[in-house]
Amino acid sequence: MQAAPKASAPPAIGAVKPGDSQAALIALLKVEADARDVTTEHDLMLLIANEMRKLTRARQIFVLKTGYSGRQEVQAISSLPSVDRNAPLVQYIEEIVQHSAAKKLLGTPGQLDTSAADAGGAGTAYPFRSLMWLPMRHGKRALIGGIVLAREDVWNDADLVVATRLARTFTHAWFALIGNPRQIVRDILAPKRWHALAVVAIVMALCLIEVPLSALAPVEVVPRDPFVVAAPIDGVIESIAVDPNQAVRVGDLLVKLSDTTLRNRLELAERDVQVAEARLKQANQMAFTDPKGMHEIAIARSELGVKLAERDFARELLAKSEIRAVRSGVVIYSDKRELTGRPVALGERILEVADADKIEARIELPVADVITLVPGARAKLFLDSDPLRPWNGYVRRADYKARVGENDKLTLRVIASFLHQGEKRSLPRLGVRGTAQISGEDVPLGLYLFRRPLTALRQWIGL
Repeated sequence: MQAAPKASAPPAIGAVKPGDSQAALIALLKVEADARDVTTEHDLMLLIANEMRKLTRARQIFVLKTGYSGRQEVQAISSLPSVDRNAPLVQYIEEIVQHSAAKKLLGTPGQLDTSAADAGGAGTAYPFRSLMWLPMRHGKRALIGGIVLAREDVWNDADLVVATRLARTFTHAWFALIGNPRQIVRDILAPKRWHALAVVAIVMALCLIEVPLSALAPVEVVPRDPFVVAAPIDGVIESIAVDPNQAVRVGDLLVKLSDTTLRNRLELAERDVQVAEARLKQANQMAFTDPKGMHEIAIARSELGVKLAERDFARELLAKSEIRAVRSGVVIYSDKRELTGRPVALGERILEVADADKIEARIELPVADVITLVPGARAKLFLDSDPLRPWNGYVRRADYKARVGENDKLTLRVIASFLHQGEKRSLPRLGVRGTAQISGEDVPLGLYLFRRPLTALRQWIGL
């Protein structure tokens, strides 16, 4: 980009007149002092956009900053408190600068070519068609941004003297505020001897240091060896006599089944017993006068025995319509409304009675996270009710076969016991959930960090 021939332009509002050299020098020194006093990038950009216009006879100034993608982005405009990035004028200026960047012309100051971009007619309507570019670069450091000066007349060499000095001053102040992160990154990434030593040390650490292979999985506190209350007969649940998590004693009523049919059956059986007893009595009386009566006595006794057995069976079934607790503990089930009125079959589970002091942890370990588990492996339980104080435990057993668990995922059920010797806090309540960390055998640190990527790579390549 080359400077155009000399031309004159009217000074901007509030600008220093060209003839007043002493005032211009004082204004220049004041702007340089203000540049050293700013504390933020935003204040510095506003200072560049507004104060520089008074000394350069520019009608409008745009301050641009190099973005993360390397594109120059407008950050401040003279006489405007903020910048709308979607404005056509802003897009017009950025397109012009980007066109010069494509030609690698942003490294030196010069006039911009305005014929390459229009931005929806913004270039045609913009009155200040003469644009001057001032790069903001300090030494060999990367280009941090630039300044675009706009006015009607072309720029000459005399106009660039003050503008270039101010641009260098502002560049120095800008780098003093934020430094040069790109150069710092390049210095760090530059090949050096300590880099090679660091890589060797990391590889040795990955190969030699052994750490326990661990996995995280959801955990729930469940009872250990609970008593399962199952339906003793086929029937319909009439009522549940206890609430969830209620303590019960031996003999307390838990569940009552509908007994209408059973009571009627017992009543009929008792009537049949009465009839059989009457027949036996009649046969005994007949035996005194008729020899055939002795034969009828045996038959009547057999029939009475059958009816007595049927009565006893009906009485036993009626007694089973009331399910009582055979051990003390806490009742465990979901909802009373879900059970009331539900038909149940013989042996179907209704609820559980468990000892609140006998608990264990049920861990649902996803198949993708399965590690080598042995009885006695360490487990740390982080319960949601007290996440800052984990419980220590050990693996007691694990299923040999995965099953479909919650969220339709294949999981391996692992049972762990709590280690609460010396713990002054009470045991967690049943049903509490959390996260468990299970530790397996010791493996190299590299395998611990890259176990999943290595598994995926092995499945992908088929080895």
